Amino acid sequence: MKTRIAGFDGLRAIAVLMVFLHHRLFDGIGEIGHLGVWIFFALSGFLIIGILSSQRAHIESGDSRFGAELGRFLFRRTLRIFPIYYLMLVVTCGMMAFGLTNRELASGMPFHFAYLSNFWIGSVLRYWPGRYSHLWSLAIEEQFYLVVAPLLLLLATRRHRAACCAMVAVGLAALFAMRAAHWEEITIYTHPLSNVWLLALGGIGGGIIANDGGRVRAWLGHGLTLFMLSLVVIGLCATEPRWNLLDDPWLYTAISATYGVGIAALVTSIACCRNATVMGLLQTRWLAALGRISYGFYLYHNLIPDLTRSRRAEALFGGAVPAWAHALGIVASFAISLGIAVLSWRLIEAPILQVKARGDSSLKTSVKPPRVQARSSSRSCARR
Repeated sequence: MKTRIAGFDGLRAIAVLMVFLHHRLFDGIGEIGHLGVWIFFALSGFLIIGILSSQRAHIESGDSRFGAELGRFLFRRTLRIFPIYYLMLVVTCGMMAFGLTNRELASGMPFHFAYLSNFWIGSVLRYWPGRYSHLWSLAIEEQFYLVVAPLLLLLATRRHRAACCAMVAVGLAALFAMRAAHWEEITIYTHPLSNVWLLALGGIGGGIIANDGGRVRAWLGHGLTLFMLSLVVIGLCATEPRWNLLDDPWLYTAISATYGVGIAALVTSIACCRNATVMGLLQTRWLAALGRISYGFYLYHNLIPDLTRSRRAEALFGGAVPAWAHALGIVASFAISLGIAVLSWRLIEAPILQVKARGDSSLKTSVKPPRVQARSSSRSCARR
């Protein structure tokens, strides 16, 4: 995990563009944003579970200890995701205090600060709170980290795939039970158990190709495989508004499972892909650059209003806002979101990543395995 996987930055960019376009163009029409979020989940699972397996291997080889590796993992995650997330929340609270933004949803701030936005949206509000809606997925990922990191660092590496399979089974069983009990759609949509199995599937995909001698990797990396997986995923995304209304919980769960497996397989296929055309597209300079700052873009984009969707805009045009004005509003909100994300990356995130790299190195060098310490002690005694 010391090198970036070719194509993943481009995939992140595509996923965040899906979410942006859903919020600006397709809200209430399709589920392109849901696909973008699930791609992020599968990507996170692929990378994070791979990192945790690598860290567990250090423990098993005697090169480190559980506490040191857990601290290292939490240190890395905290420096990556906390600074701009909490800065955004503090700025928003200040704007609320001065009446510059809607105070109606201030009750959700304690949930946001505790990374419980998904429970606030799905179990307290039970409706989407506009510009704060996207924070639910960040809460899901943080909850996954806090539960899965200690679990996998305690389990033997050979049991990681079984643990991920168990997470998938529990998630799908919970999804079935929620549908059978007729829970509200928004509650199911934002519940941890309805989503973390996607991260576990991503981890399974990463584990398969990490332990494969080359045959599975070659098959997954074939251009035709990637094309077929893309067709399956796009087809299920396009029809999600229909199969999401199914009354049969068995059928709904089966289709959801197929969708999730398809997304995780697509992510794994891109990790293996060496097709020049596909890699050329995913590594396009602007796409890879957007992928690198995708976390900041995702965090900020929904907070930037589309000024053409307001009563003032309707009053300005004397009724319905024309299509060209809506298009300009979308372009403007994208440009503002992108500008803030770029500044965030250059002024906050990139410098912090350098601190993270130095801190990670110091954590590695500061931890000595017990057996090495014992040998050092015995040599010291011999000298005396």
